[in-house]
Amino acid sequence: MNILFVYFRQTIQAENLYIRSLYEEIQRQNPGDTECDIETFWHSSKRYDIVHIQFPEVIFKWRNPSEEGLNALRKRLVQLKRQGTKIVYTRHNAIPHYCADSNKLELYRIVETLCDAIIHLGKFSLQDFNRAYPDNRVTHFVIPHHIYDLCGYTFPSQEESIRQLGLPTGKRIILTFGSYRNEEEQRLVTQAFEQLPIPDKFLLAPGFYNNCFVTRKTPLRNWWRYRTQKRTFQLPEEQARQQHGSISNSCLPYYFSAADIVLIQRKATLNSGNVPMAFFFHKSVAGPQFGNTGEWLRETGNPTFDLTDPSSVVEAVERAFRLQAQGQGERNAAFAREHLNTHTVARATLAAYQELLNP
Repeated sequence: MNILFVYFRQTIQAENLYIRSLYEEIQRQNPGDTECDIETFWHSSKRYDIVHIQFPEVIFKWRNPSEEGLNALRKRLVQLKRQGTKIVYTRHNAIPHYCADSNKLELYRIVETLCDAIIHLGKFSLQDFNRAYPDNRVTHFVIPHHIYDLCGYTFPSQEESIRQLGLPTGKRIILTFGSYRNEEEQRLVTQAFEQLPIPDKFLLAPGFYNNCFVTRKTPLRNWWRYRTQKRTFQLPEEQARQQHGSISNSCLPYYFSAADIVLIQRKATLNSGNVPMAFFFHKSVAGPQFGNTGEWLRETGNPTFDLTDPSSVVEAVERAFRLQAQGQGERNAAFAREHLNTHTVARATLAAYQELLNP
């Protein structure tokens, strides 16, 4: 098969480990050509059997699409389909994160309605899509989010990780990884943390203030928002490390290894890559009962919480600590190695491609 991943060719090695590891394993297993590029999607005359779109925004390099750009995308997808190319879309998000931009929403609608197949990362997503598009004729596959077993990660000890990060010792550490996307997520975590009746609790939140800096065009507004959020949400220094900025792939293992448990802070998203990452690092996870996130947590025996009930967040975190002490982290890792390894997920993805091409 000739396969094209629609993603940045120059930055795939460093930018998105999900894309990189899946692409490289499919490339290894596929006897034909497997390529990764955005410009090739738009301009190449080569005939591809499969064009795989992971994130619709990437088609426009994360810029807001214009009306002209959306029209060009419709024409390009139709052109590819007429050539016999099958368009595959992995549904990471139901809509762009907390987005009200009409063109971005239309971008998602174009991809969802013109693709030939959708890969869902859980059954919830498939049911959700069928509710949104009851008359759709798309071919559906449910293939889980893989773990990062081929990314060369090490497993430093908790003691070494705490030392490397400069964290206080003797704490029970709750990690919330990734950017907090709005003040609702900040409020959800800080309120639950303050109510949590656990001695020596400590919140490790390296992306807590990242939503203040989503654009560089408004530095004064960013600074004002950052100061306001610090006044509103900052926890005592001896109980929390709340920061902003990105974490390098080389530093990431220290954060997960330092933690006792992982808390998923998302309020309205379909998936979270932090669930398989936490499983990979042998951690118990507490997360929302919504979406594919809740589906995978329930299936593996990890606690979930009701986003409308703050007390249930506290209960889920307490239960995650108890489960971690009872070996839940090891069970999560064993489940992930068996069912979510990259080799298995890439093989299932290639099988989906073959089914499309040879129905």
